[in-house]
Amino acid sequence: MTKQKNHELQNIIDAMKSTNNRRMFERYQAVKLYLEGYLIIQIAEIIGRNRITVSTYIHTYLAEGLSGLKISYSQGRPSFLTESQKQQVKHLVSEQRPEDVGFPAEMNWTCPLLREWIKRQFKIQYTDRGVLKLLKELGFSCTRPTYTLAKANTDKQEEFKKICESQNSLINE
Repeated sequence: MTKQKNHELQNIIDAMKSTNNRRMFERYQAVKLYLEGYLIIQIAEIIGRNRITVSTYIHTYLAEGLSGLKISYSQGRPSFLTESQKQQVKHLVSEQRPEDVGFPAEMNWTCPLLREWIKRQFKIQYTDRGVLKLLKELGFSCTRPTYTLAKANTDKQEEFKKICESQNSLINE
């Protein structure tokens, strides 16, 4: 084995020892076995992966070195809204009520209302789930409304609580 191969092999072994990520260990192991002279089909059998996957690991290592083996994550589909539009949505939800922008008198923003506003304002169609995801991205959380009766009689409420407490004490005896 040449001095260069020994150096590469030692780098791979060091990387294998330093990683806690099972998937990275597997990639390093595939390259180590390759440098030791194993065939791709043998490596695939040893690590329990498809030969094409192993081949990808090897080719990536040969082209880019150890750094090429790092796991990258997909960023996903780009957002429908631009950053400026997202800021408009954030301002709308935090500073205005639905009735301020022409919706029937509602107390709070809901996903269907906001979806409709986005459709009117930006001509972009969202689903309720998509609106919920957008709101979460903008730092909002979903809350359920709690209702209090505007004309509630507090004296009658206290009287009802006392009756419930006395009945509970009779049940527990």
